[in-house]
Amino acid sequence: MKSGDIKEWLDQGPAILLEECQIPRPCTEEDLGDFIADPAAWPTDAGWKIKLLLTGEIVEVHPDTLDPASDFIFTPEGIH
Repeated sequence: MKSGDIKEWLDQGPAILLEECQIPRPCTEEDLGDFIADPAAWPTDAGWKIKLLLTGEIVEVHPDTLDPASDFIFTPEGIH
């Protein structure tokens, strides 16, 4: 995957990949207090900043939530 690719994100429709980013790793409830006390200690994973094409919303997501098989094509008539 690379910036500019368009992928399906969950059930939210097509999204354009903007840039790679670091996103907080999910944690257990037991660890949450430690990470809130020291946010710099919160581990991160590689992710993507994406723009949802149907809503314009920009979000940071884990790459495994992007459908690598989805291919969209822009035309004047819309997204296909």
